[in-house]
Amino acid sequence: MLYRMILRQRMLFLSLVILFPLFSRGQSLNTFIQSGQNYLQKGQFVEALEQLNFAILKVPASSELYFLRGYAKFGLDDFIGAEEDYNSSIGLNPFQAEVFVNRAVVRAERENYNGSFEDLASAHKLDSTNADVFFNLGRLKLMLKKFYASIGDCNTAIRLGYKHESIYLLRGSAEWGLKRNEEAIADFKKAIEINPANTYSYIQLGSLWLEQNQVDSSIRYFDRALRVDSNNVYALFNRSFAKVKVPDQKGALDDLNKVIRLSPYNSYAYFNRAILLIDKSDKRAAILDLSNVIKLNPKNIVSYYYRGMLKMETKDFQGALEDLDKTIELSPDYADAYYARYQARTKLKDYTRAREDYDKAFEFGKKNHYNPDSLSKEKKDYLQSLVKLSGDFEEMNTMSGKFQNQPVSIELMPLFRDFPDKAPFGLLRLYDSYPKQHYPHNITRLTTHEELFTDSLCIRQIRQLSGVIDSASGQAETYYKRALYFAARNQYNEAFNDFETALKMDTGSVLAYFTRANARYSLIRLIISLDTTQGQVSVGKNPPIATDTTGTDIHTYDSVIADYSSAVRLDPGFGFGYYNRGIVYCKMRQFNKAEEDFSKAIGCIGNFAEAYFNRGLVRILLTDNLSGCEDLSRAGELGISDAYRVIKRYCFR
Repeated sequence: MLYRMILRQRMLFLSLVILFPLFSRGQSLNTFIQSGQNYLQKGQFVEALEQLNFAILKVPASSELYFLRGYAKFGLDDFIGAEEDYNSSIGLNPFQAEVFVNRAVVRAERENYNGSFEDLASAHKLDSTNADVFFNLGRLKLMLKKFYASIGDCNTAIRLGYKHESIYLLRGSAEWGLKRNEEAIADFKKAIEINPANTYSYIQLGSLWLEQNQVDSSIRYFDRALRVDSNNVYALFNRSFAKVKVPDQKGALDDLNKVIRLSPYNSYAYFNRAILLIDKSDKRAAILDLSNVIKLNPKNIVSYYYRGMLKMETKDFQGALEDLDKTIELSPDYADAYYARYQARTKLKDYTRAREDYDKAFEFGKKNHYNPDSLSKEKKDYLQSLVKLSGDFEEMNTMSGKFQNQPVSIELMPLFRDFPDKAPFGLLRLYDSYPKQHYPHNITRLTTHEELFTDSLCIRQIRQLSGVIDSASGQAETYYKRALYFAARNQYNEAFNDFETALKMDTGSVLAYFTRANARYSLIRLIISLDTTQGQVSVGKNPPIATDTTGTDIHTYDSVIADYSSAVRLDPGFGFGYYNRGIVYCKMRQFNKAEEDFSKAIGCIGNFAEAYFNRGLVRILLTDNLSGCEDLSRAGELGISDAYRVIKRYCFR
């Protein structure tokens, strides 16, 4: 039963009806508020967040604004950020029942069920006739499988005037949980009667009929759901499960292929497709799909086991051994895995350890004789291993789905570079270098947009700066700037000569060290990209030491780190130096040092969105998911919308 799928839509159904009358302030503020509310109604949560951020800057003590922004963050699946905003809203005005209801929903998503019940109790004290309170009580109790209590709350919500079809979907799901199928069917049909455009009513009916082995009826309802929404992955996935029972393996495979196109991170779909491919004897394709499952869920024991068995069948005995090792690491009493590893080691002529595995298989097999999870080789039927949906199963349509469900290439935010020329304000970050020594200007302009360094700009600046130098009036700043433009054109020998001259003339130049570090880093990345045996290097791989075009080995990641370290030693408040050094530490796989540098950057520059984003990624990599997700939430609030796509993949799973 798709509890979360059905129930979360109610949260978004509220449509902010109660929110519109809350504001009556200045015209410019009302413009931001109205714009934000319009975006919320359209489901354009990133755009709404931007408008609400402006409004909160103008009126930071507005309970209503935090309520609205919490709603936007909830729509982006940023439950940490949503709860923080609801906390702020309640702190400013603890008498709004709706805010407690919304926070209860968010807390339930975070599996803080006690906190959710407390919020609903607070909302009930403030408004005992609020039907939303009872709807969400019923929702919570259904999630906790307290079916009778859930039905009671649904009945109370209906008595108080709750008319949305989701109440009947909720009550029907609870009836289904009690195996009172006739009552469940009646509720699902009532939901369809109220709103024939809600696909989930058809999906619930189809799923119920499928559980009853009424396959034709189940497919009919899944078909009806798909007539309403042809890209609904829930309906497609469940219909594939039903088609296997017809049997219609080709139709099931077609449905799963479409699910994977729409939901490229869906481990359930990859696993089921692998099972169907095994049934078709397409073992190599099945191995690829199981590999995708393992990438998405590295602790999926059965995928390692099945992939190991398939590798045995394709004579890849060493690969099979590695998969079975992992299976046993994750499940040390898995008898079938020991038996399979015994077979793999026998093929590899490792008879001593093979015998040890055989003995363990026999030992654990006796203990697990009545364990229904045992997958003994003789009794194994791959098609019985098809998985149904469980937990959260969100659509990831690449074009029409929620913003956060769209695929994203997860990479660190890029380096900052000094840009002493003119550019649109939105492309620049300003650093107040007044009254610090050794800076050429009171305000230093930096950017992550390499495209600003156009060929025409660099050539023009190099020509002008060369004229100044040739006239014997060149100072350290002149050499430094020319080096910057030389580096932007990949003229590294000329650039490094100028950097050396600039630093001889002014040993305290923060920007000369900072920009030389950037140039060295760019040279290393260029050499790696030209190395056909190495290919593209992503975060997490450790590239070889690179040399510059003169054949020396001075341009290594260690030398890059040394230059950034010189920059921040000369100016400990230069947050961009710590930030860039953190990126390089990531490339060197020194993730703890990277996290420390991103933290220092945030300490220097308050709302450093890029540093929050990068620190969030590093913390998730270091398995500190909660802190990482908090950082990503902050980065999203500060304008990095890709943070919500990462949150979707790595938080609240």
